[in-house]
Amino acid sequence: MSRHLCILLVIAALLGGMTACKPKQTAAQLQAVKVEAFRKRQKIEAIKAYTALVTKYPESEYSPKAQERLNVLGPLPAATPAVKK
Repeated sequence: MSRHLCILLVIAALLGGMTACKPKQTAAQLQAVKVEAFRKRQKIEAIKAYTALVTKYPESEYSPKAQERLNVLGPLPAATPAVKK
């Protein structure tokens, strides 16, 4: 009986330790990930706004500058799946 209990405890300890295998991120690494996500969202919003301006108001004095910025920003990035928390 005690042998089975020892085996079960060893298995439980091994399985419990396996969940902690993912390396922890430092505060700086987490901040870098957040900043990158923010910049990506800002770029997407800028592309949408400049596209709307050029489309709705092609004769506007701001349209050429908006088109220049669109050329620099490039196309909208492909959709990516949402990150699960």
